[in-house]
Amino acid sequence: MRNYKQVILLFVALLLISTTAYAAGSIDKEQTVGLDLSYQDGDMALSGAEFSLYLVAEIDAYGELTTTSTFQQFRVDIQGKNDEAWKTLASTLEGYVLRDDISPADSGKTGPDGCLLFPTGEKKLMQGLYLVLGKRHIQDGCRYDAAPFMVMLPTQDPADNEWVYNVTVEPKHESSKVPDSSDGPSTITRKVLKVWDDDNHEDARPEEITVQLLRNGKVYDTVTLSAENNWRHRWRDLDGDDQWNVVEEDTGDHTVQIRREGITFVVTNTFVSDGPSDPPTDGPTPPEETPPEPTLPTATQVPGEPALPKTGQLWWPVPLLICAGLICIVAGLLRRRGLGHEK
Repeated sequence: MRNYKQVILLFVALLLISTTAYAAGSIDKEQTVGLDLSYQDGDMALSGAEFSLYLVAEIDAYGELTTTSTFQQFRVDIQGKNDEAWKTLASTLEGYVLRDDISPADSGKTGPDGCLLFPTGEKKLMQGLYLVLGKRHIQDGCRYDAAPFMVMLPTQDPADNEWVYNVTVEPKHESSKVPDSSDGPSTITRKVLKVWDDDNHEDARPEEITVQLLRNGKVYDTVTLSAENNWRHRWRDLDGDDQWNVVEEDTGDHTVQIRREGITFVVTNTFVSDGPSDPPTDGPTPPEETPPEPTLPTATQVPGEPALPKTGQLWWPVPLLICAGLICIVAGLLRRRGLGHEK
């Protein structure tokens, strides 16, 4: 009889431990969220730099995302499966936000210490997935271009399985010397390459697609890509003092991903039938009509990785599964004990 009591007590203790360990899995929807942004170049604070937040998707209590009405028009996959997918999503959405002049959920400038706390003033941020964009900042003879990034508010800390409601980030950036006007205007080259990720659905490809080149967020040029020009185009003699982005117009039955590799904008279309599919993890292959281009070096960025979103991790079933397993163990022990008495 004593052994029975010990087994039952052990079962109750394990049940309480397991429930406590995973209770933090759901999001407290009443909890306010905030973003603490620290913008630095080494030991120097970058003060007066402007950043804006755009709510891309709302999040439910279990970490599932629903695209907001503003961003539903864009054929992108918001379910990032790795850090590279999140970076590509931010790069893709940046162009559409600039082109369509989408209003941010909040914006502000860094203080003398390079810090900026969201929400600003009397504003309140909704829980969800945000795109963070920074404007070009000039300080001490250098210009700083912040890399766009995604952040989840709240963000899940995988170390202790808790949701962090006030998230701290350190945006990456590119830096360069402000050109000397006496040297005359500098010019640069930009290229665009279309890549198809649609194995067994080649017949769903459109005969051509339209790409827009943005100059400081405004449409500067529109080109058509097709098999005739090997799904690529080159722009020469662009003003090096301007910022250039690329967006794709109607993508049909494909999602779009845009990333920059050196001077090339790589536009990837992934075929979907009923909705956005998982982004490729190993990367798609260039079109068969042309040999693959070599991978170009990525832009140099300073250390400091923004917190990347962690989504789709449903923890509420875990305690139930643990309880079911423990019940089976206890039942097995009791059965074995009973057979032992019968013998």
